Amino acid sequence: MKKDKFISGLLTLILASFIISNFIGPNTYREVIIDGDGSGLYAYLPAIIIHKTIDFTPVFEFEKSRRAPDYMGHYFHSYEKILINKFSCGTALLQLPFFLIAYLLSLLIGLETDGYNVIFQYSVALSAIFWAFIGLIYFVKLATLYGVKKEYAWLITISGFIGTNLFYYTLVAPAASHIYSFSLISIFLYFMKKSFQEYDRKSVFISSFILGLIVLVRPANILVVIVLPFLSSSPKNFYQLIRNKFAKGDILLIVLVFIIGLSPQLIINYLQTGKLILYGYQNEGFYFTRPEILNFLVSFRKGWFIYTPFMLLLIPAIVTLFKRSRFEFFSFLGFFLVLIYIFSSWWNWFYGDSFGMRPMVDYYSIFFLIIALFVSSIKRPNMRLITFIFIGLTTILNLFQTYQYTKGIIHPDSMNREAYQKVFLKTSDEYVGIIAAADESYYGILNETPLFETMNDMEGIYPGWTNAKNPGKKTFSGQNSAQLNDTIIYSPSFSYRIPESLVSKRNLYVFFEAMLLENKINAAIDALFIVDISNNEGQTIFYKKFQVKKLPDDIVGEWQKESIGFKLPELIEDMVQIKFYIWNINRQDFLLDDLMIRIHEYH
Repeated sequence: MKKDKFISGLLTLILASFIISNFIGPNTYREVIIDGDGSGLYAYLPAIIIHKTIDFTPVFEFEKSRRAPDYMGHYFHSYEKILINKFSCGTALLQLPFFLIAYLLSLLIGLETDGYNVIFQYSVALSAIFWAFIGLIYFVKLATLYGVKKEYAWLITISGFIGTNLFYYTLVAPAASHIYSFSLISIFLYFMKKSFQEYDRKSVFISSFILGLIVLVRPANILVVIVLPFLSSSPKNFYQLIRNKFAKGDILLIVLVFIIGLSPQLIINYLQTGKLILYGYQNEGFYFTRPEILNFLVSFRKGWFIYTPFMLLLIPAIVTLFKRSRFEFFSFLGFFLVLIYIFSSWWNWFYGDSFGMRPMVDYYSIFFLIIALFVSSIKRPNMRLITFIFIGLTTILNLFQTYQYTKGIIHPDSMNREAYQKVFLKTSDEYVGIIAAADESYYGILNETPLFETMNDMEGIYPGWTNAKNPGKKTFSGQNSAQLNDTIIYSPSFSYRIPESLVSKRNLYVFFEAMLLENKINAAIDALFIVDISNNEGQTIFYKKFQVKKLPDDIVGEWQKESIGFKLPELIEDMVQIKFYIWNINRQDFLLDDLMIRIHEYH
């Protein structure tokens, strides 16, 4: 009965959190849930079931028609005459039952079965809830195998769910792959632990199949196998399981079952390209010689311990593990360090738009286990009280920061110490969107010598530049500057005619710089750097905007340098001109001088 109450309580908590996050909190229902990388992960379902093709061109065209002009489908890549998906199909496979229900309901209600109507959107949300529930249940089962009292197992389950960014990736960003990986890894750990406790062929085969699904969802998560020595609890158990596999002739069957779990992607790859194995992450990779370990863990930009402070419990937990078992300590520590090293070596170490350090979410069940072992081992009442208070405070902080992120107060990829301090514990609308995007990241080495550069110091007429309409009274250099105000809302612009030599280039990076002087506090806080790529007819093909000021300040009457660095999309034949300018969108009073544009190539 107590077990049933815990399970029903967990399900009630997840559903209540979902309703608050998606209906009550936003004051209306969310219309778009399938977004970001989640769109690419999900794209297999509309492509194969609705468009009946393994060419992602129809999905790309459909998504492009309903998105902003800067949408370029970064998860799709050309391969000969078709578009392939850089993401693997595992997430879509686990979403499939809910997709089919949404398809049937859409037919019955009379909605268009395009794969993206509101029913499909919420089918993805419900899919994430289902798999989160399964993953948390299997974590409790795993903790029980380790002798953790159910009360402590459930404490860590509930607090771990609402006190970490597992909460965010279940309820706010359910289209991402992380909740699916978390669930599968929880199941894998449980069955592997059972196998180590007493060799059981069924458990080993289930583990092998689940491992295939884990790789199918996110190939990098093959790293989970490094934790197997820890699960064995001793060298003897580890080697005994391996001997059993060989002695009973199971090793070939285990490999076969693993391949079966992985087979959907192998089949799709072969049908698309004639190859079973394909690396979809074109122009992306690792910097193994310069991992960003400290930034990965403690930076204000995206540090794991900054945005998920609940995981600081791992520090005393690992110390306790050392006292419990030297073998478990060193095997877990080795796994943990390898994980941190590899994930922090990814070219985009902060993993783009995301809340906290998202690749770690996949492994939370093993981290929860270490913390549960620690909490259950505490004997002193004062220490237990301090631990419970810490869990409570970090849980509250996580919910608070999750709210800030979803509201747009915490920037999705460009936080720093100053920005974090500026918005800490702030919730009012005046803080929404005040933190501007930082320079975009790229994979490669930037050529020091630009392919092209130009500057307008407002002192003369320069090719490609328009002139300032109203000279300013103050200058940074020379005799002239450009005044923007309530009637003049655009800076001098530069139009760059794209040469044929740059067509098909996808490795171009631009720096757009300006000197800025504000006559009132934060007069330019809403001003925008604009990039507009058009065709021969003057129609916009690509459009992107960036805030000019990175953060509000109290500086008035002083010149400041503002800049943004960003990647250009792949330049296609229809793109003939790029226009750069600053838009004084709120018609405020400020001056500009020394506008500069540089285009670099990276490799």
